[in-house]
Amino acid sequence: MWKKVLNIVNYLFGSLFNIALAAAIVVIAYTVTIWAFNYGQELLANPEENGENRDMSGIEEFLVEIPDDASTLDIARILRSYGLIDNEWIFYLNSILNGQGNHFQAGIHQFNTGMSQQAIMSGLLELQEITSDQPRITIVEGLANWQIADFAATLEYFTAAEFLYEAENGLFSHVFLRDIDDRPNRLEGFLFPDTYYLPPNPTPNDLIIRMLNRFDDVFTPEMWLRIESLSELLGMELTIEDIVIIASIIEREAVIPDERPIVASVIYNRLRLGMPLEKISTIVYATNTRHDLLTAADFSVNSPYNTFNRNGLPIGPISNPGLSSINAALNPRNTQYLFMVINDQDARSHYFTNSHEAYLAAVARYADSQDDGNGAD
Repeated sequence: MWKKVLNIVNYLFGSLFNIALAAAIVVIAYTVTIWAFNYGQELLANPEENGENRDMSGIEEFLVEIPDDASTLDIARILRSYGLIDNEWIFYLNSILNGQGNHFQAGIHQFNTGMSQQAIMSGLLELQEITSDQPRITIVEGLANWQIADFAATLEYFTAAEFLYEAENGLFSHVFLRDIDDRPNRLEGFLFPDTYYLPPNPTPNDLIIRMLNRFDDVFTPEMWLRIESLSELLGMELTIEDIVIIASIIEREAVIPDERPIVASVIYNRLRLGMPLEKISTIVYATNTRHDLLTAADFSVNSPYNTFNRNGLPIGPISNPGLSSINAALNPRNTQYLFMVINDQDARSHYFTNSHEAYLAAVARYADSQDDGNGAD
């Protein structure tokens, strides 16, 4: 009898395929166990928690927008960024195992932090008729903190000064902020541009927390690992703040998405050679002056953001960049370019070169085509 059993075992596990199959079974069993545990926790919860006796103090309501192209895991990450779930992977597995994950609806959904995972999943299956007067604000890429403050103040729930005070003095525990408290405009670069739904009568903290949470959601673990590999590749020690600083410059310098990785390469090439970055966007930030109103004196201003009279990166970001610019900073094009010049004012496209003579010639050509300004970046 035992010999027959051993023969069966050898037959089942005698090949790599069957070993892989066995491993898959173990993974599935583990997944089902996790799902069953979480599902059981909901079933065994105190009935009063689902009824009229439930304490609703501290419960926050949100309008959550699910994009048309969002995957089930994308949706789980969005929910976590609002604090509606604790773990996106558990939510993802639950939704797949119960067959709901592929049927979630894009659009605007109304949830609160007291809802169970199953209730949230059920809500995602159909769109509600949202009648809430919940405030909504869309922050575009490339704005500085003071510009966000001015725009947010148009909601008329708080002033720009109140927003900036909270940004400078509020207590935020996000890991990416732990080493930047000593510089001015400490949240500059980390207020992620997106559309946000706010609670009734929102405070500055309500908006800031959502923007920081969204940055935390967008900046994935793979991006953290990319910082390490990029540091080794370029031979320089990079931090998340360095990446955001570079991305913030890219955001203000490059309008055309395909040029952003090239602009990133120019920045890294100059950093490696110890050359000043010489980016006009940093002078605009340092002087709070429009690009077309800069004077020769502005380029000598004594500021830690002036990249014309000092080497290295500015002390902090000069804007709040979007995902495209962050990805460009993490994935620069492999070039030898050191210079860039605007060659089309309307399209804001650039000419790139590693030759100083070619750069000067391009500046001259552009100057000849303009009544004023030289177009150099």
